[in-house]
Parts: sequence; structure tokens; C-alpha cells
Amino acid sequence: MRRRLAVLLLLPLLLPALLLSGCVSVPFAGGVDPGGPIEGEVDVDFDFLPSGPSAGATQEEILRGFLAATTAAQDNYRIARSFLAEDVADAWNPYDSTLVRAREGAVERLDDATLTYSVPIVASVDAVGRYSVADSTSSQTLPAFRFVQEGGEWRIAELGDGILISQQAFPSAFSQHTIYYWDSAFRNLVPDLRWFPTRSEVATRIVRAVLEPPTSWLGQGATVSAIPEGTELALSPVSVVAGTAQIDLTSEVLTLSERERQRVRLQLAASLRAVSGVVGVDITVDQNLVAIPEWTSGAPDVVPQVDPRVLLRTDESFGFATGGEVEPLGALSTRVVELGATAVALAPGRTTLATALGPDGVWAVSAGEALPLLLDERPGLIAPSIDGYQFVWSVPATGSGAIRATELNGTVHEVEAALPDGSRVVRLAVSRDDARVLIMLDGRGGPRLVVAAVIRDETSGVPVRLGELREVPLNGDTAVDAAWVDEVRIASITRTDEQTLVELHEIGGRSRPLGLPRDAVQIVGGNGGTEGIRVLGADGVVFEPRGSGWQGTSLRASFLGTQQ
Repeated sequence: MRRRLAVLLLLPLLLPALLLSGCVSVPFAGGVDPGGPIEGEVDVDFDFLPSGPSAGATQEEILRGFLAATTAAQDNYRIARSFLAEDVADAWNPYDSTLVRAREGAVERLDDATLTYSVPIVASVDAVGRYSVADSTSSQTLPAFRFVQEGGEWRIAELGDGILISQQAFPSAFSQHTIYYWDSAFRNLVPDLRWFPTRSEVATRIVRAVLEPPTSWLGQGATVSAIPEGTELALSPVSVVAGTAQIDLTSEVLTLSERERQRVRLQLAASLRAVSGVVGVDITVDQNLVAIPEWTSGAPDVVPQVDPRVLLRTDESFGFATGGEVEPLGALSTRVVELGATAVALAPGRTTLATALGPDGVWAVSAGEALPLLLDERPGLIAPSIDGYQFVWSVPATGSGAIRATELNGTVHEVEAALPDGSRVVRLAVSRDDARVLIMLDGRGGPRLVVAAVIRDETSGVPVRLGELREVPLNGDTAVDAAWVDEVRIASITRTDEQTLVELHEIGGRSRPLGLPRDAVQIVGGNGGTEGIRVLGADGVVFEPRGSGWQGTSLRASFLGTQQ
């Protein structure tokens, strides 16, 4: 049973003191300590209950009370609207945008009836839930607030749309949801992280977001929607009946084939999968059920999984760690050892095909009769990656000669990418949906972490170019390694003079530290979010996350293998 925690804000502006039932406390102030993640099936349900306007409140008290009340989205921001004049209370659109403030702002008076509010902004969320980190934290002045008196009490009669919220309150007032599009070949679902107020008809807002284009860096040819252009939500809100979301769309979906309708339903069902109480989707037009057959075979996994065991190389073997032993992968393991491999990536869903980096270059290695094939012998290559189309990705650390995607028969395809001049490439890894790539760079300006969409030839699947490089905020002085953690998160290792830092980065969200493992040199992801991360120390010890830190295991390795 879900436990509902009612939270009462004690002052007009959100302060770091909350009253919660039981012995639970939520600190909204003080230092930040790295802690374990809250993810998976954990379902904590907060209600923020700010006070409405008090009798005799001044204009500034009304303004600050209104800003505090925008934390509470329940009943269509009913409490926040109580601070507004009658003729604007219904017209104000809190969903237009959200600004996330670094700290409390400053109020200034323009005239007897007008105040302004200036505040440093660290991030913003747009109308369809796209989160953006601010370029700087310089103060931003909100549109002016004009006041009138109604019944002898001050009320806000003029203001801009949208809300303002503190960065401490944001994680509780907003919930993250992953919406999905398709790759250009309709082989895989591609995630796009979004944020919505927790008490704002989330299912409806998710559907409306899915009907819009993906975030710009994904929408450059790498992703498409199965939903026909121009389709709208005809009946709002989306209702949930016996666990099934009832989505009434305009008639465009009636022109689709059965397979195309299946794609539409799967795209919507995947996007709604994290909404409490939703286990299925029905699509209607004019409230008449649209016939869509079940997808009996060939449907992609929404969240692809890999073998939960650690893949590693020891002095004598390569394979999955099982207990204190290494379970080899047949002839593939033998060939990896014979090549003197220093990095290996298994092909998606396969334990019989891999790419390996050896002294002579990047190889294609299989467990079958085919002997290893040298695909790229350029000097200075970094660890390769392999995608679901069975293209092996390779690039020299210097970035010279650019990125190659090589077929298993040796056919080379150059992948156009605007890598920064003078940067050293530390890591390149393709995501499990084959539509995105992470690149870790190092240079004079320090470490950089970017993601980009993979634009492929629609017929052959050949990677043609990378889209816009989207920057992921990164700390540290020197880049060490990075890996995909799950569909929307990346983990990175950077180094300072004294220590190595692991960070978790949400693509389309926030970043946070994961602790300071000793002399970390490599990181890999697995299943289960952060619980599936493993880190390799310089002394060969494999570390796993434990609470707010890292614990050494009994495993020893020369390198950790990647499961694409």
C-alpha cells in the first residue's frame, strides 16, 4: 500500500523545515553528502500544503506567499491561485514553464502597485517537461507583479505564466518520467527524460508531451514518432479505468495499418509505464475503441537488459564472474586472451560476438569458426563499442582520422562528427537503443562529457553522422572513464590531484556525486540503475556501490568488459 506523507509548509516561502508523519525528516538545507539512489519501485508520495493568503497581508507578503504556493500543484494549483485577482486566477497558466532558483530572491518596488522579483536561476523546465541547466546562475528578473485590492485585500492582478521553485523542493514537487520515441528504423524505443508536477494529471501531461516532437538534439533524424503528425488529445484528461489508460485521440490514427497502430500503442504504453496505477493503454477515437492486435513477436524491450554478472578479464581468462570463478564464453574467451585484449565489448544480446582492443588495433571476435578480423589498426585507438546493427565503433584518442563504424566483414564507414579541436577522446560508447552515443573528452579546458544522436541511413542502418553534441555538466580536473548506467543516465569518473570522483548524470536532468572510490580507472554499467555499476581500481580490485560509498569485492581484474 502506498503511504501518503502530508507535508505542511510552515512559512509563506518554502523553508527547510517540514512536518511529516512518523519519524521521517527531509533536510532542505545544509551540506550535500553523496547517498544511495532512490529508484526502482520505491514510491514516496509527498503533498506540499502551503498556506493561502492571510488577512491584511502586504503586497510583498502576498508575492512571497504566492511563490511558495507554486510548489503545490494539487487541484490545478488551487492554493497559488488564491493569491491572484479574480479576473486572472483562471487565466494564469502555471504549466507554461518552471524556473528553478538557487536561493531566495530579492523584491524591489517599481511603484505603489508593482513589485519585481529577481533571483538566480539554475535550471528550467518547459511546457512539455524538458529540463535545461542554466548557462549561468546570474540573477533573472521575473515579469513584474501588479497588485489590486479586492475586498480590502491585496491580490496579484498581473503576472507572467509559469512557476518558480527552489532547487531543494524541485525533486519532491516534480517527478521524472521517461517518454519514448522510435529510432528511424522502428527497431528500438528511444528514451527522452521529462519532468512533470507530481499533482498535475501526470498521465495527461505525458500523452501531450509524446504528441510533441522529441528534445531537439534527438530530433535530427535519429528518432521518429509512430503517432501521425497533427494528432491531438481529443478528450482531456486521460482517464485510468481498472489500470488501463483511456487515450482519446483525433482521427489521424485511423489511417494507420495494424503494425503502425501497434507502434503507437507501444510508444504510449512505454511512456506511461511509470505512472502509478497504469498497466495498459486503450486508444479511442470519438471514445470508440480502436482495434489494435497484440504484438505477438518482434516487439522491442522498453529497457534492454544484460547479464547481471560482472564481465571481466583476468591474467588467464575472460568471462562472467560466477562466485569466485570466471565462466568463460567458449572460443570467444580463448581468442580474447590470445589477442592480448585490453578492452572488450560484447554485442547486444550476444555472448558469441564481441569487439576487442589489442596491441595491433580493434578486432571483431566471435565464438564461431570465423577467426578474429582486424578492423582498425590506426595507432592510439581507445576501447571500441559495438551496436545492435553489428557495426564496430572505433576512434583514436587524438580524434585524428575521425570515428569509424566498421562492418564485421571489414567495410569501413566514416561517421561525421564535430569533435572539438585539441581534445583527447577518452571514451566512446553507443547506447543500447543504438540511437545515441556518449563521448568523454579531455583537453586544456578540463574534462567534457557529451551525448549525441546517431543519424543512420534509413535503408542500411549505416551510421552516417552524429547530431548536435549535448553537453553534460561534469566536475573534476581530468577525464578517466564514462559508461551508460541505464536508458537515461551516465556515470563518469574524473580525477583531481588527490582523488577520483564518480558522478551520476541524468540526460535531461540533474547530476549528483556517487562517492570517491580509491584510484578508480574504469567504470561499467549493468542492470538495476546505480546498483549495477562496477568500478575497477588501479590495483585490479572491483568495487561495487554500498550505501553512500564503494566497497571492494573479492573480484580482481585487468579490465572490465562492456555489455552493450
